[in-house]
Amino acid sequence: MKIDRFYLQTHTKFAKALADWAQELQVEVVDFHERNIEDINQMDGLLIFTENQTIEREMHDLREMFDLKQKPIQKIDINGTLVVGVSNFNFWLERNNCKKVLVIGSDHLVGNPNLERFLANIKIK
Repeated sequence: MKIDRFYLQTHTKFAKALADWAQELQVEVVDFHERNIEDINQMDGLLIFTENQTIEREMHDLREMFDLKQKPIQKIDINGTLVVGVSNFNFWLERNNCKKVLVIGSDHLVGNPNLERFLANIKIK
């Protein structure tokens, strides 16, 4: 589809799972640490994976930073309807032309089979 680069907090279990997936899709993965706030200027958007719309404090803070910079944000509830989540994600990418995206999510999402199901159904190249 359209994404060239993922920024991931590679010190988390969630990011490690997504890094493996991104490698299969041949998408560049760049390490992001929340202390490097200036990196946000290089990103086109923020993608937040949630479970039942629950957002942890750290994710909420990053969301506020992206809001302040007026950068597009997309939340995906992996326990929601798969077709709706995939369609909304694709529409968000197309509408905002996001090529470099920070992807965040909680570590406990890694054990949820819906994450794998969602990742298997989206096309980013």
